[in-house]
Amino acid sequence: MSQHEAARTPDESGDSGATHDGTVNPPAVPSPPRDERPRPQYGEYAPEGWTWTPPVDDRGAPAAAAASAAATAPKRTPGRDRPAKSPSGASSTAGRSNDELAASALPLVRPERSVDRMITIGLLVIGAFGAWSTASGLQQLPQQIQLVYTQQGIGDFTPGASMPTIILVGTLVQLAIYAATLGLSIRRLRRRRMAFWIPIVGGAVSFIAMMVLMSIVFFADPTFMEYVGTTVGG
Repeated sequence: MSQHEAARTPDESGDSGATHDGTVNPPAVPSPPRDERPRPQYGEYAPEGWTWTPPVDDRGAPAAAAASAAATAPKRTPGRDRPAKSPSGASSTAGRSNDELAASALPLVRPERSVDRMITIGLLVIGAFGAWSTASGLQQLPQQIQLVYTQQGIGDFTPGASMPTIILVGTLVQLAIYAATLGLSIRRLRRRRMAFWIPIVGGAVSFIAMMVLMSIVFFADPTFMEYVGTTVGG
């Protein structure tokens, strides 16, 4: 063995793990450097030099960018993208802003009609007294007709068998007409609509009903029919 070979170090000869008795030890593994960074709360740090590359979809664009674009795009509901069309086929919402559409959806608030309210209430009060007076007068209808006969010299009034029924029906009709007039007037007043004409129409209907009732009573009396025939013939 030459001096050069003897002077070789164990590392150069490749027998760094050889002992004097001929056994071979495994090579020493250097310990990794100590990580001075704070320990993460979840998971662990990526190795040094590692970079993340987003996956690529079939069209060649990154899938993450496509997902982000889909998340930020406005959601469309079927049926809402199409503007409502009028019967003529034109769009009813074209050129209208969101504020105008919201305002058009609100119910229309009509101005309060103070004069109309006062007139309507006054007519309803007069109608109440009129309906009560008419219903009360129907209970004394035979006596009132006899008074008229005496003043005109017609003769004696003879009530028929249907007189009680006629009086009852006339009373109920008068009260029903006023109840309907009152209900319709209150309804229109609450909606702030013109209502003074309703008591006027109710009064006219009540008068017509009373005239029809009195005609039935008079034409059913033979004394009145004889007087009419005598007057026309004379």
